[in-house]
Amino acid sequence: MEMRFWVRRVIVIALMIFACFLLQTTIFPRFEIAGVVPNVLIIITSFFGFMVGRKHGCIVGFACGIILDLFNSSLFGLYSLIFLVIGYINGVFRKIFFGDDMKLPLLFVGVSDLIYGMAVYFALFFFRHKLDIGFYFMNIMMPEMVYTICVMIPLYFVFEAVIRRLDQTDNKRSARKIG
Repeated sequence: MEMRFWVRRVIVIALMIFACFLLQTTIFPRFEIAGVVPNVLIIITSFFGFMVGRKHGCIVGFACGIILDLFNSSLFGLYSLIFLVIGYINGVFRKIFFGDDMKLPLLFVGVSDLIYGMAVYFALFFFRHKLDIGFYFMNIMMPEMVYTICVMIPLYFVFEAVIRRLDQTDNKRSARKIG
């Protein structure tokens, strides 16, 4: 891939991550349901993992985690590690993903949000001897997962269109250069 295509792709992905961060921290808190907001950064991390691959999933996940760590983390690096692992896990399943099937992305995002919730619970609550996992699971993790899955449906089509457009543009320019 030519350098300018790569730079363009990085800029577009960075803008997508930033837009998701803004949605998660400014817009969606106004629409919280049952005290939770959807985790849009989990959606984009999972999307790049299962749609593009492990490497992109890890990079996007790490970038999402760093943003969260910088702006609202009591334990720096925690979110970076969690999101990186989630991006990698989703990337492992790229080979079984088919773009026209919505069931797998819904499952991947739901499981990713549960992994995120469990990791945050263990890192921030369990080790402080706050052992009420049932309460945390039913009142935080499950509502957040459902809300995240609901928000994922329209965002999936937007993300897919952006990636498809990037791939088509890169392929056309590469073909022009070869031909």
